[in-house]
Amino acid sequence: MKNWHILTIFLTILTVFSSEAFAQKIKVRRVKGNQAVVEFSGGALQQGQAYELVQDEFSEAGASSSGSSRRRYLVNVNFSMSAMKSDAAGTESETDMSLGARFGWNFGQFEMGPLFSYSSDSTGKVTVNVLKAGGWADFNLIPNIPGEIFVFGVGGFGAFGQSEGGGSSLTIMEFGGGPFIKWFPLATDVGFRADVGYGYQKQSGGTSGDVTITGLTSNAGLIAYF
Repeated sequence: MKNWHILTIFLTILTVFSSEAFAQKIKVRRVKGNQAVVEFSGGALQQGQAYELVQDEFSEAGASSSGSSRRRYLVNVNFSMSAMKSDAAGTESETDMSLGARFGWNFGQFEMGPLFSYSSDSTGKVTVNVLKAGGWADFNLIPNIPGEIFVFGVGGFGAFGQSEGGGSSLTIMEFGGGPFIKWFPLATDVGFRADVGYGYQKQSGGTSGDVTITGLTSNAGLIAYF
């Protein structure tokens, strides 16, 4: 629950910051001959009025242009590591590490691809390693096209894996899904992704039989398109 509150505050700050920093934007939605349909934020346009577009000399070259941007493929990476020890008598130090990666294809409204994850949990002299692989899919409520700063939607994933260590071997089946946000602060193809949702995991093969784990999940990391 604590992670849920932290993620909510983080997303709120990003939304406020970005709406201020990128208040003046023009996006071309459709072009036919010498006519175009554009979307404008940060002011009001009057029909029939002529406007002149000039390049911002302080902006990075290509930062607001989608001519060389495609967003056809993507790589999403998440990494976390912690080393903790309880002050209770007789307890040992615990080191946790996790690495997740997603690859995929972007079709604008839909995105999908494979995923891989590895985690290691070391407590004292016992280390448990978990390796999982599967697939994921996103439905973007706002099409993920070049120049888009915020993309909201709903996504889901499924994975299978193996847990080894501590004298036991487990088979893992995992599913999950929920809303997400993708934020590209410079309107380029590199940004951040954050998810919240519900997760289901089933562990089989242990001495105590099948074990089911469910609950709320949150995740955040870097995302890059090319």
